Amino acid sequence: MSYLTALFADRHNWDMPSRPLNFFAGMCVLMLAIMGTSVSHVASTSFALLVLAGLFTMKHWKQTWIDLAKEEKWMLYGFALYALSGFISYINVQDVSEYIKDIERYFRFLLAIPIYLFLKSYRIDVIRYLYAGVLLSGPFLLAVALYAYFENPNMPSKGQYHHIIFGSLAMLNVGVMLAIMLTTKLSNLSRIAISVSIFCAFTAAILSQSRGVWLAAPAYLVIVLYMIWRHSKKRAVITLLAIGLIASVAALSPVGDIVEKRITEAVDEVTSFYKEDRYASSVGARLAMWKIAVDVWKENPLLGTGPGDFDDEVIALQKKGEYVGMEIHASTHNIYVQALVNTGLVGIFILLFSIFLQPVRMLYSSRYNNRTTSLSGLTVLLLFAVVGFSESWILRLPMVSVYIIYILVIASSLAVDRHVADNNNNEVMKGSVS
Repeated sequence: MSYLTALFADRHNWDMPSRPLNFFAGMCVLMLAIMGTSVSHVASTSFALLVLAGLFTMKHWKQTWIDLAKEEKWMLYGFALYALSGFISYINVQDVSEYIKDIERYFRFLLAIPIYLFLKSYRIDVIRYLYAGVLLSGPFLLAVALYAYFENPNMPSKGQYHHIIFGSLAMLNVGVMLAIMLTTKLSNLSRIAISVSIFCAFTAAILSQSRGVWLAAPAYLVIVLYMIWRHSKKRAVITLLAIGLIASVAALSPVGDIVEKRITEAVDEVTSFYKEDRYASSVGARLAMWKIAVDVWKENPLLGTGPGDFDDEVIALQKKGEYVGMEIHASTHNIYVQALVNTGLVGIFILLFSIFLQPVRMLYSSRYNNRTTSLSGLTVLLLFAVVGFSESWILRLPMVSVYIIYILVIASSLAVDRHVADNNNNEVMKGSVS
């Protein structure tokens, strides 16, 4: 059996009644990882099915909650707190209809709790389904990207959603595959298969023309070089040279032209914004929206204006003759600024505490149980943190579903590994005593 096959094998001998549930949850995760941001309703359907499964197992919640580790409870507390911040911000809301639309994004974090309790109640570990979906996603996402590219080479490649979230999933899965490559002993054939999928997913991310997504690539490079450097400095240098050679070859291809064009546009738009006050561009509009958001936040610094009100602020300014011609968006295209303007200082603290700090704390506490799963979790959080600087993914339902399910699957898998490790340690201790 190859190491790749072993990675996807059923690693723990669960009771037979849990196997159908494992398959059910696993297929939801698999489909999400492959097409969650390129095919309509896949992410929401997967999320809804897992929530329903959690609600049907309500009778086990109390005991399951008692059995959770401290880090697991704090992670779920964080999600509940983030949802609560959205409800509390209703105090300052003026556009109630928009608020009702946006509040679902917050409410999904509350629904993460029954999903996690379902996974824990039946000791469901579907990390192998996540890995399988991630590997299969590379060729699938590239096929979607190439289809869009050949239809119109001048437009960003995407599926049935926005090109930024399409590129985000592609780059997200690149990070998970790199974690597998760096921490798992693989056969040559398995390593080639994963490398091909990484190439496909990375190319899809480039074709999406999502510059904010591309920013994750240097962060991934640092992780790769650090992990390799720890074991062999020579291999790290060779890897860096190989990446440089591949990048040089890619620069001569149509992909290189896309990257050069988009970077040049970004530089020009930033220069135009600061020198000529031009905001009717992609980057210029973002910079203008961040400035507007900060000004609006100053009026309600503690709790913000409430979700759904930001576009009304822009419309009001345009009626006064300011920012005329700039596209109106309900989001600020930055999760940190979005949290600040929507929910104030309380909201930005809760965002950092709930979405990033508590999951990192959970990963750190389990870092020795499974290096592959822990590093996968780190790359997931890194991607969402980086993309958050240029896109308010927290307001896009498919991306919210992807974030929640990836984190819950990784957390539940690490909990299973911790449980198995504890049992093995107890057996060793009993043997030594006897």
